[in-house]
Amino acid sequence: MRLYWQMRRHRTVVPLVVVALLLALAARAHGAGEVVVAVSPSEAQVGQPVEVLLRTFVPVGPSSISLPQPRSPHPVPSGAWDVLYAWDDYPFDVDADPESGPAIKIALTRDPSDATLWRGTVALPSAGRWTIRCRNFPVGTEGASAMVTVTAPSPLRSVDAPVLIVAGAALLGAFAGFVAGRRMPCATARPVDGSG
Repeated sequence: MRLYWQMRRHRTVVPLVVVALLLALAARAHGAGEVVVAVSPSEAQVGQPVEVLLRTFVPVGPSSISLPQPRSPHPVPSGAWDVLYAWDDYPFDVDADPESGPAIKIALTRDPSDATLWRGTVALPSAGRWTIRCRNFPVGTEGASAMVTVTAPSPLRSVDAPVLIVAGAALLGAFAGFVAGRRMPCATARPVDGSG
């Protein structure tokens, strides 16, 4: 009977230890997580939508996984791997910082098909260099920011393309008529008095 109780206690303790260990590893992994912020396009015009992507990772030491070393450039210290890791309902604080002026908050939502990917969109209202940054990480943290260069729209791009085509064709037609008119031979002038 004593053996029975020892086995029963063993069956209860081992799963509890395993669950506690997994929770501790998950909390440690979440606390040591990293992100990579990307934007598309990286060069935009004022008011053009820019997609912001944030991907979540956790660094893993090389002894944990037997894979070849990652290629450079790699956003974590050498000797570590970044493994995709989903962060459940994490309150990411992402904004767009212009060179001068107030920052713009960017709302992110988790991609329904990828738990490690968060998406947002922003239309930047002024020209210049903008830094898209995840404020949950210190300034200068590798991967936690991306740059967007915003330019003012060209005046020609605001004109409708068919208008430009019609105007160009009209100018070309006028020029062709002018050139053709200059090349036609002139009739010789005859004197009015009838002497010629």
